[in-house]
Amino acid sequence: MGTEPVRSARLSLALGYLAFATATVAAWLDPGRRYELDVYAATPVAFWAGLGLAVVLALFVAYNPAVTRGVRRGALLLLAASVLAVAALPLLRNYYFWGPGDSLSHLGFARLLAENRLSPVGFLYPGIHSVSVFVSRVLGVDLTRAMLYVVVVFTALFLAFVPLCVREVADSRWALVTGTVAGALLLPINNVSVFLEPYPTSQAIFFVPFVLYLAFRYLDLPDSGFPRAASGLGVLLALASATVVLLHPQQAGSVLLLFGAIVAVQWLFRRWGRDHPISRQRPFYAPFAVATAAFLLWTPRFERFHGAMGGLIQGLLGAEPPGDEVTRRASSLEILGGSVPELFLKLFGVSLLLSAVAGFVVLAGWLGRMDDPARRGTRLRYLAVGLALLSGTFLVFFAGSVSVLPFRYLGAAMVVVTVLAAVGLVDGVPVSAPWPSWRTMRFFAVVAFTALLAAQVAHVHSSPYIFQPSNQVTLTSMEGYENSFEHRDPSVEYAGVRGGPRRYVDAVFGTTFTDRTPDGRLFEGKEEGIPDRVFGTNVSTHYDSDRYVPITDRDLAQEVRLYQGFRYPLSGFRDLRTTPGIHRVRSNGDFRLYYVDQRNGSVS
Repeated sequence: MGTEPVRSARLSLALGYLAFATATVAAWLDPGRRYELDVYAATPVAFWAGLGLAVVLALFVAYNPAVTRGVRRGALLLLAASVLAVAALPLLRNYYFWGPGDSLSHLGFARLLAENRLSPVGFLYPGIHSVSVFVSRVLGVDLTRAMLYVVVVFTALFLAFVPLCVREVADSRWALVTGTVAGALLLPINNVSVFLEPYPTSQAIFFVPFVLYLAFRYLDLPDSGFPRAASGLGVLLALASATVVLLHPQQAGSVLLLFGAIVAVQWLFRRWGRDHPISRQRPFYAPFAVATAAFLLWTPRFERFHGAMGGLIQGLLGAEPPGDEVTRRASSLEILGGSVPELFLKLFGVSLLLSAVAGFVVLAGWLGRMDDPARRGTRLRYLAVGLALLSGTFLVFFAGSVSVLPFRYLGAAMVVVTVLAAVGLVDGVPVSAPWPSWRTMRFFAVVAFTALLAAQVAHVHSSPYIFQPSNQVTLTSMEGYENSFEHRDPSVEYAGVRGGPRRYVDAVFGTTFTDRTPDGRLFEGKEEGIPDRVFGTNVSTHYDSDRYVPITDRDLAQEVRLYQGFRYPLSGFRDLRTTPGIHRVRSNGDFRLYYVDQRNGSVS
């Protein structure tokens, strides 16, 4: 093959890094200070062009069999960095915060921890909140920014350890390459219940590959009691298992299912398949026991755990059929010009494709077609049983109609699917093929992987592409809410578009799950939404007492531009400015607070 392909690969890699640098600088120089409905459309074209070129060049170099190991790893680093740049868009665009829902409540938890008003041991999942407080103090940045840093760190952890897990299973020189590509797809993100924002479930799922990698390495230790070589790795695995519990107990349950799969397979083969390599592997009973003990010592102390279990049981005994919720959402999508099948393909199309690949790998593994080498065959059986347990849990929760909780287990299952699919793709590459054949295969591989990455990247952030507004939270909207809370009349309740300002109450005062602020004042109406049937018709006369109505640019963009006013029309927002008895009492450009004076309201 000569030195020419190697020189060309190095030049391509250098050009790729230059394109990556140009892309990130372009995004950094164009900060989003006002609310942007679509983060993808608002980000400069130079960012997407540069990142696209970087990804294509990284793939071509990574799948070049002539390059050295160092050059190939440089290409993989470029690929991972490009995906990480997309994940870090809220930071690159200098957004104040990202996540107007649960993430704002978690910001409130972090503030309580930072102010010593909440003890970590009295909180169900203090993981990312405590880390965010630490990052905030060390780097001297606001908690809002520190929490976005934490999201990027856990995403990087996922991108680093997925390929290492694939290498532990696959017996190929291309394991790291294909594992990096598979990890870059970020399959666990589904924007149903796993989001790329400060959200303990997401960060816990992104931590799972690290725990899985340690488990694989532990299995390779010699089965001879507790040798010195085992102590360090065993302690690290125990700490990682306990860390998942602190990140989110529900995903600790997912880890327990994976560990339980290893224990179950080992027990079965030690009982009935004594000649199989699995029966000679190091027993996994101790790590499983430690992880179980950590879960049981921590989780049952909290009321939320018992409430979740009670909700599941109640749902299984007499839940509303899941199809009813799907029907309601389908009608809304049709009004917007979309459909459930279209949205499903956007969110889960790539996941479904790779799940099919993973399914073939599982089948081949259980039929013994992939037992050579034995190391791969043993790990495939562990992962196959683990995937079955996670999938079964997803189906149980889905049958119980427990809100969107089933999709959290689906997110965890996608970690296993990612590893299995990568193994299947690696084993489909004939490493002994001649160079001309390799060039053709490499071209088709790069085209296919680029298409998959583009399809996934398009929905890792909420956007109109998936019929959702962006999750940007602006500084002016936060300041508007803070000022309105500070100067409000405690006797006047709030009412808002689709719901009251509960999340901002959480973020400002700290999440306490009560209706009182730290000074003891009641905060009634923080979850009350204006009924869509009265918005734009008789808001001023609908209530029997005065109301505060906060409106942000996000509300306008979401309801008028994205949802085309089918629940909250533009006329309703205009009426807030013109209806007698409704007064605008505060405005900062992005946030407007209206006061509905029921005594002086017009009669309609």
